Amino acid sequence: MDGRVGVERERAGRPGANWDELRVFTWKVLIVALIGGLLFVGWQVADALLLVFAGVLLAILLLRATGGVRGLTGLSQAPAFGIVLVVLAAVTVAGFWFMGSTLAAQFSQLSDQLSAGIKQLPEEVRSQITDGSLSTALISRLRTAATGLMTFLADVVVVVFAGIYLAASPGLYRRGLVLLVPPSGHDRAHEVLDATGEALWKWLIGQLISMALVGMLTYAALLTLGMPAALALAVVAAALEFIPLIGPILAAMPAILIGFAVGPTTALWVAGAYLLIQQVEGNLIQPLVQKKVVSLPPVITIAAVVAAGTLFGVMGLFLAAPLAVVTLVLVNFLYVRDSLGERPRFPD
Repeated sequence: MDGRVGVERERAGRPGANWDELRVFTWKVLIVALIGGLLFVGWQVADALLLVFAGVLLAILLLRATGGVRGLTGLSQAPAFGIVLVVLAAVTVAGFWFMGSTLAAQFSQLSDQLSAGIKQLPEEVRSQITDGSLSTALISRLRTAATGLMTFLADVVVVVFAGIYLAASPGLYRRGLVLLVPPSGHDRAHEVLDATGEALWKWLIGQLISMALVGMLTYAALLTLGMPAALALAVVAAALEFIPLIGPILAAMPAILIGFAVGPTTALWVAGAYLLIQQVEGNLIQPLVQKKVVSLPPVITIAAVVAAGTLFGVMGLFLAAPLAVVTLVLVNFLYVRDSLGERPRFPD
């Protein structure tokens, strides 16, 4: 015992021991400072990072479509990718050509019907609309909405080009991510990237199926009820289905307001129709879709929507679910598997 104490005192008394401890401490401080600096920079450019992440989702769709074309035609990657882009461009142009005028008329009708719905509100509310304070606030909100629309269109352009560039050279960006990891972890990095891409693809497929079915059911229900602007409302319902939990509620609000313009009874039928569609989506469509795709636990979905919406606003709401998918994959592979030694349980 006395010998061990003497050795420790001898080591502590050496000048080199104090220098080594200081160097280790300095490196730890620098690493913590670097991580903090990266987090601060990431927070400052969060909107740009979210746009890039949305581009990753688009790139996954393009790459899967390219893989399907290659399987059917036997072409190499570049020609197959070119065919996918040409087909998508043609479908987009054809959709605007045949449906653009109809949708424009529908959304114009939607605006008129919303104005008519406001007139059905109680007298106290309508009287406030006629005075200067609320009308000024409404004009200000309309200007803000117009600015937001232009920003949204610019963001869409960024996402489209980011998705195309990522899908055109996926190996380049994949190698860049892997190089950020020490050489001993390259194999695990490839494994995690493969699992993340597969999970996002399965989640996207399930989400797109749900959006399409909700849009069709909404359109059929509103046509049956004789609602004006049924197509525009169905498009809104399908688009907002991308936002878990909150999206269906936001989609129902303009429809119910327009229902009041037709009549209180119609508004009640519209509310019931939206509620029924969500019950069908949650209890029939989702269970069938989830057999083949990735589904998120409800509590995690709620937490992701609240957190992403609070931190990143509207864009965070739209990307909350796929961000939660990525987080679950990382936790399962890097913590559950590597730290706890158990089999990853997500994605199933």
